[in-house]
Amino acid sequence: MKDGGEEERTRRDEFRVERLFEKDATKVEDLLKEVWSNATEYPEKWRKARAIGRSQIIIEMNTGFHYFGIRLNGKIVGFYKARITKDAYLGEHQSAHPAYRGHGLAKAMYTHFIQFAKETGYKKIRVNILPNQIASVKLMKKFGFKKVMEYEQIPRMLVHLYEKKIEEENTTEELTNES
Repeated sequence: MKDGGEEERTRRDEFRVERLFEKDATKVEDLLKEVWSNATEYPEKWRKARAIGRSQIIIEMNTGFHYFGIRLNGKIVGFYKARITKDAYLGEHQSAHPAYRGHGLAKAMYTHFIQFAKETGYKKIRVNILPNQIASVKLMKKFGFKKVMEYEQIPRMLVHLYEKKIEEENTTEELTNES
């Protein structure tokens, strides 16, 4: 019989990021409501704008956004979306259900983001991070992202734009073996 820590490690190692489709839009909407209602580090107007509904999610899925998520027991507990910009693949809106924070979802999603970019031929990837999100900043460094810009995304909300050049060798395999 597994103890709680061993069971948690096994579950953490088994997180699988998968592409999400229109049939998943309601579950993504549910996750966004849960996440953004409690994201008090963001201005209220910003939080409300990020808690998009099912129909907006479907529109985005059909107009160039790629949605990816982690599902546990049929529930989407983490997701991110990404889109092509002029010269990079931009990861946006990474969200993890509050009950699953600190369990490795973000690491699994960033590993996937890098691998997907590599497999589809993107040479540069970018993400925006709030400077006070210490765990996210640490992950940026761990994954080899470099801060390339600091700006106000909206008044009084400073963000850092991080960028990573995608190399030919398998950097995600090295990271996975580190942990």
